[in-house]
Amino acid sequence: MITLEASYRIVTPMFIGDAEQKTTDLRPPSIKGALRFWWRALNWKTCLQDNKGHLAKALQQLHQQEKELFGLAARDEGNQQVGGQGYFMLQVSQQPRMTKEKAWPINNTGSGYLGYGLTGTNQEPHREAIAEGKPINQFTLSFIFKPKTPQVCIESLQETLKVWGLLGGLGGRARRGFGAISLLSLKYNDNESEKFDDELSEYSGAVEKLLKRYDDITTFPPYSAFSQQTRFKIISTPTQDVRKAHNLAGEVYKNFRGEEGDLRGSQKIPFGLPLKNADDKNRRSSPLFFHVHPLKDNQFVSCVLYLPAVFHYEREYSTQDLTQFYQQVSTFMDSL
Repeated sequence: MITLEASYRIVTPMFIGDAEQKTTDLRPPSIKGALRFWWRALNWKTCLQDNKGHLAKALQQLHQQEKELFGLAARDEGNQQVGGQGYFMLQVSQQPRMTKEKAWPINNTGSGYLGYGLTGTNQEPHREAIAEGKPINQFTLSFIFKPKTPQVCIESLQETLKVWGLLGGLGGRARRGFGAISLLSLKYNDNESEKFDDELSEYSGAVEKLLKRYDDITTFPPYSAFSQQTRFKIISTPTQDVRKAHNLAGEVYKNFRGEEGDLRGSQKIPFGLPLKNADDKNRRSSPLFFHVHPLKDNQFVSCVLYLPAVFHYEREYSTQDLTQFYQQVSTFMDSL
């Protein structure tokens, strides 16, 4: 039996809840959802190259491989049942301390701008989060693989766990740096755990090394995935105040995209939909992923990943020259 054990640190407050929006614990479905996203982002290149650039076939292969690894809800199609459990079982073997955060972020701050909707209004209270904790607040995931699981599938999940810890998060507004996580250790079977505790140069170098692997994917992916278009920038200098690092990222974004900036109306569409007074009908997540990462000596740095793809399949967007369409987002990245 092959196992993986991954321990993560909660770096910024994590807005995650149950069916009643109560912060009670971390649950495997939420974690699997985040892992699926990063696995797809990493594996588009392989599927595209395996199918010699044929988009439809590449998507079919991606869907099949994702189903085999992560599983698919069982359902009947005609006289045949499809779906079922994937190659592994996932358990949250250690839950984080459920210390609640009820007052952050604050309105009219950088973090408040990134977390618009999390703060209280006249109709609803401030949403609860799992606080990052002092000392470290962490959780541990255990993966148990089925016999005869292909080694390539185990390795692809290992890579996904690492990249999630480099760039990702969990819960509400994860793309805006909330619920940021960092991988503390990764253990394969009974081997010694691989530890992660980086200097700034090691962290940024690991991300840049990852991005270079995708330099030969010159077209925009059909969904959020790594390609030649992907970019990464450090925003803040290292600080021992994690919320200060997050707030600075928000201030920089607010100064570019908010009222203080020069963008108006439809110029903001490439940063995500819906957008009041421009397009409040369609929905599209932002191509920007903000993240706060811990470094050695109890320091933190804020950064942003630009992960562009086909923006939307509505005709008004699908006919766009994507390089030109995303020009304002590229300008933001250039400004950092």
